[in-house]
Formats: sequence, structure tokens, C-alpha cells
Amino acid sequence: MIFATLRDRVHKWPKLVKVLVVLSLLVMLGIGGYLRLWSSQVTTSYQTAVVSKGSLVSSITATGSISSGNTTNIATKASGTINKVYVKNGDAVTKGQKLLEITLDSDGVERRSNAWKAYLLAQQAVAKAEVDKTDAEITVWQDKQAILDAEEFVSHVENYANLTDAEKHEKETAVTQAKLTFDEDALKLSQAKAMIEAAKIEAQASYLDYQDVSGIIVAPATGIVNNLTLTEGSTLTASSSQSTSTGSTYASSQNIGFIRAANNEYLAVVSLTEVDVVKVVAGQKVTMTLDAHPDKTFTGKVLAVDITGASSSGVSNYPATIVMDATELPIYPNMSVSATIITNTVTDALIVPSAAITTSNGESTIKIMKNNLPETVTVEVGASNDTQTVIVSGINEGDTIITGSSTSEKNSNTSSAFSSNSQSSGNRSGSNIRIPVGGPGF
Repeated sequence: MIFATLRDRVHKWPKLVKVLVVLSLLVMLGIGGYLRLWSSQVTTSYQTAVVSKGSLVSSITATGSISSGNTTNIATKASGTINKVYVKNGDAVTKGQKLLEITLDSDGVERRSNAWKAYLLAQQAVAKAEVDKTDAEITVWQDKQAILDAEEFVSHVENYANLTDAEKHEKETAVTQAKLTFDEDALKLSQAKAMIEAAKIEAQASYLDYQDVSGIIVAPATGIVNNLTLTEGSTLTASSSQSTSTGSTYASSQNIGFIRAANNEYLAVVSLTEVDVVKVVAGQKVTMTLDAHPDKTFTGKVLAVDITGASSSGVSNYPATIVMDATELPIYPNMSVSATIITNTVTDALIVPSAAITTSNGESTIKIMKNNLPETVTVEVGASNDTQTVIVSGINEGDTIITGSSTSEKNSNTSSAFSSNSQSSGNRSGSNIRIPVGGPGF
């Protein structure tokens, strides 16, 4: 009955109204079907990680080269013919051990004679300085006695009371003068001690000069002999230099090899940018690689940072000196170095991938999963490096955070703009959570 009545009314509608009604029904059915079809085929997958505690290491990288090794040059001023060679490269020697003997030529003999005379004169200077010190000590003791004598007379009231004012003034002046004399002679005594030390240093330098021209070359340090190229019968000619102050000519040292210290510590200098130099201080740990030893990692620490720096073409650079830990591998000056300087370490902290953090208007947020739904929370961030960030507050250990997302359809793949594969050493392995998007079925 009802359908018949509705049919009769529809028959009475104008033809245009009938057409509009049909079209409207078709559109509604099409939209509803599309929404159902789309909601059943499109899903969003979230990459997640469980928050846990870990350690964050911040570091900077810099490049440079080996500036010097722990070596001591073997040098001589002697000239003549090599008579005997007692060691070879690679031999371990101790300081003072004989390395070579040289038969001196006429110039070498003359230099040795003059050096010996200079050494003897320096020894005499030491003896004289010691005598002067003894004399100064005697004088100081005499001065002390003079002060005591002068003060003793003044301290006796009976004797002092019978003196005139002029005599009293004279006695008081005698005490003052005795003290002044003592101070002056005490100063001379301290200077006499310093003179002895200076004379000994001069004598030691004179003896080293004599050794340089004596024709007997000894090891200047304990270590391993390297780069010694002299053989028995070869000729050694002394080089000469001219003094800029006196104009006189003198023999200068020439290096004939070096002693490499057994502990093999080397220095490297790397260049820091003006952004990085403020983060580097002495004592920070360093790891290094060298092209010469590509499969080896070396360790060390920052020895010093030159904060004066240098500027070239508008770019400022600051040299940092690194002392390397001992190694048995051969390392030579000017070898290239790549260094990683550890500037900060945070332990036992909540660490998340930096890509999981969104910062806007000074506020940082992270998406976490709650009841299988993403929820945005505000967090306070701490230290960070290139890939990780410490979270001070806002989330807890055990929370599941979203590190990335993607959308997909059946028979097709569609990726979201919000995606990340970053992993944190402080997080356990992530997982994928698939959630349908939109439609009545969600």
C-alpha cells in the first residue's frame, strides 16, 4: 500500500525532478562505495622503537698530519773519515752508548782542541763560583756576629744610660748599619749560589760541544737507531755557519741519523673550524686513522689548542695538537691523519633518534603509540649528536615512539613524506604497526 502510494506520487513529479533524484542517488552510492573500497585498501604503517637508556657520544672530525715523532737526532760537528761503526739501523741502544768513531782531519783536530780548552775554562769558572760562595757564606756569618755585638751593647741599660745622646745615636746607627750590611751580603750569597748553577750549565754545554767534535759519537737518548747512512771509510765534512752578531765562522751540527724512542709516542696537528674549536679542550680523547695504516685505529688525547688561529681567504682555522698513544707501527712526519675528537659523553640517559623529534617555535615534540594510536607529546631535549638526542623529560623508559611512517594500498605502494630509518643505541629494535586509515571501518 505504501509503495503503491509512493509510486503514484513519483509518477506525478515532473520529468526533470525525476532525473535529478536519480542522479543524486547514483552520486551518493558512488561516494559511499569509494569510501568503503578506499578504507579497506589503504593503511598506514608506523616504524616504532621502544625507549630505553643508553650512552650518547658527541664528537667532531678534523684532518691534519703527523708533526713529529718521539725521536732525537744524532748530530755531530766533527769532520774526518769514519773509522768504526758499532751499530746498524734497527739496533736498540742506551743513552751514551758509542755509535761511531771518526779519525779527525786537521780542521777537526783544531776544533776538538779549542772545544777542550773551552771546557777546561768552564770548569775553572765553576770552581771560582764555588769559592765565591764560600767567601760569601763567611761574610754573612761575620755580619750576623756584628749585629749581635751591636745589639748586645744597646741592650745593657747600665752602659747605655751613661751615654750622651750623640753616643746613643751612634750605637743605634751601628745596629742599623750592621743589619743593612747583612742584607747586602746575604743577597750576594744567594747570587753566588745561582752563579754556581750557571757555571755548571755552561760547563755542561762546553762538554757537549767537545763531544760534538771529539770524533766519538754516542747515542743522545735510549731507543732504536734509524736513518744512519754512514759506513766505515766514508768521509764526513763539517758544515759551517756564520754568526750574525760577530761575523765569525763556526762549525754547525749536521744530523746523521736519529734515535726513535721505544715508547713510540707521536704528535699530530689537526685543523679545527671556528665552530668546532670552542668544543675542544686539552685532555679530550681522540681516535685517529692514517692512510699509511688504513686497517688500524690509533688512540690519543688532545694536548693543546692554539686559540690564536689563522685566517686564509676569510676562513679561520685553529691548530690542535694531539699526542698519540704508543704504537709499534712505523709512523713518519707529515703522514696524513683523520681524527675524531670526543667532545661530550652522556651516560644512563634516555636516547631517541633525532629524526623522531619535531621542533616548532622552540617546542620539541615526539609521537608515541598509545592504545595503537599515535599521540603527540611535548619533550625537553638535551645533548645531541648527528643522529641521536637525549630526552630530559616528557617520555619514559619503555614508551613506544614513532620513528617513521609509510602508507600502502593493495596492488600499489605509496610512501608518506614522514619516514625515517634512524636507530638509537639507546632503543631496542623497532617494529611496524599497520593501522587502517579513514572510512567507516576504522
